[in-house]
This record gives sequence, structure tokens and C-alpha cells, in this order.
Amino acid sequence: MTGWDGFSEGLAEQLASLAAGSVLIIRESGQTGRYAQFLQTDERVEAELVGDHHLDPALRAGEAGCRLIAEAGWRPPEDTVYGHNWWSELPWPSSSVAYRALAGMTVTGLRDGLRITGPQVLVYEAWDGRRGNRPLTLPLLGLTAQS
Repeated sequence: MTGWDGFSEGLAEQLASLAAGSVLIIRESGQTGRYAQFLQTDERVEAELVGDHHLDPALRAGEAGCRLIAEAGWRPPEDTVYGHNWWSELPWPSSSVAYRALAGMTVTGLRDGLRITGPQVLVYEAWDGRRGNRPLTLPLLGLTAQS
């Protein structure tokens, strides 16, 4: 892992290569509840960043963190399909520029908004929901896979 910049580049490449039905959850190791998740559908990539509603008070983004998350481009939590989470969507297919922007938003949300110290504390889970929830290996992330 080469830090947040390397993680962002790998995430952008990995998101661009996901097949329809793929689910990716990137979370802080342990039981903190801080995560980002992605679902590739036939028409779009649906992205979520955990909202404060789901976190212990000490782990919440708070006012300053929420401002940074919003400025990065995340849409605020509202009573929608995304519940209490921040969210964003990209049409599929999208350009590499759009995937890099989404990856950058994710880094800003995790690093600046949620104060995660670095990608070395992140793990991922990924599976193909259309093929029996078969686990996916995503090496471009540079993270350890968790089952």
C-alpha cells in the first residue's frame, strides 16, 4: 500500500472493472462501523459512505467532517434507498475521470470526514451477487480481503 493516493488510484481502476452484480465494501478493520460500499448494477455504480447515524459518537464525522464530506461531492443522508448514509451514483459505463472522482470522494470521506488514519487500516469484502455471491478478489485495492 502506498498511502491514500495509491489507494485512490487502485480504487478507481477496480471500480471501473466491476461487473454488474458486484458488491464491494471497504471498511476499517475491527468493529468501528466506518465504511464505504459500492454496488455495480446494469445501469450505474451506487456508492455509499456511512453516515453519523450508524456510528458511536466518538467515531462520527461531526459538523466539520460532514462539511468536508459534502464539499467532496457526497449527497447528504436523507430518507431514500440509501437510508442514513451519504451517497453518490455514476452512470454505467462512466469515464475514467468519473471513477477517479468517485475514488477521490471516497478517500476524502474516509480520511478527512471520518478521520481514518490511512488505508493500511482498511480491509475489503467483495462478491458477485449474480453468481451465487462468489467472493471477488480485487488486487488493485491493495487491501486485505475479509470474508
